[in-house]
Amino acid sequence: MARRRLSLPASRVLLGALSGALLMAQPQPPATPLVWAPSSSAPAGLLTPREWELHDRFIERAKAGSINIVFFGSTPTEMWLWQDRGRSVWGRILAPLKAEDFGSQGTGFASLLWRMQNGELDGYQAKLVVLQAEDAFFAGDTATRDDGLKDYASKYAAIIAEIRARQPQVKILLFGVFPRYEADAASARDNAALKTLGDNESVFFIDMRDRFFLPDGSFDTRLWSPTSGPLGMQTRTFEVWAEVLQPWIERFVR
Repeated sequence: MARRRLSLPASRVLLGALSGALLMAQPQPPATPLVWAPSSSAPAGLLTPREWELHDRFIERAKAGSINIVFFGSTPTEMWLWQDRGRSVWGRILAPLKAEDFGSQGTGFASLLWRMQNGELDGYQAKLVVLQAEDAFFAGDTATRDDGLKDYASKYAAIIAEIRARQPQVKILLFGVFPRYEADAASARDNAALKTLGDNESVFFIDMRDRFFLPDGSFDTRLWSPTSGPLGMQTRTFEVWAEVLQPWIERFVR
């Protein structure tokens, strides 16, 4: 008896079904569990009072989902939402893109990692994480700057690994330390250590230091005022930050 041969379309369907069955049979890596731990469950002394106040709010925003861009960092990141600093820029440029700001004053390496493991990276699928770095003395890091840079970078590497584990689809923009005055060579050394963490595939390191200096090399106090008016970062800083973000938003969000 002559054997019947499957038609080409039918054979492709069968092959696809077999391949799918084989893939399903392979052991799958466990999904990162969703954890909604409130501030009250944090180890004693881990969170600053400001983090304690904000963490539960951040969890509620995360649970609501629909987040395209999420910001993490310390005071400079929180200042995006300060009325006299970055709020107008945020409302005009970032809020319409479904961005959320999870920045908090006093954020440290250990507290940020705990917050990420306990709700602030769960419940949504972002397209972009903006992680703004602090200097090598970041929130109580007591290592000396010269001896501590390797450890400093490794702590940010752990934070990046947590982001990638919980948001594997996301692209991460690691912004380097902002200079605070004209002779701030320390921020350049910190950023050299942080630059090693970028792979230009899922993690992109961005150094904005040059934007804080005028063409003649003097420090631009329109961005960071060390002496007058509201001290520190100015509204102009957030306008520049938004300008630097724009091509990444066009590439990964829109």
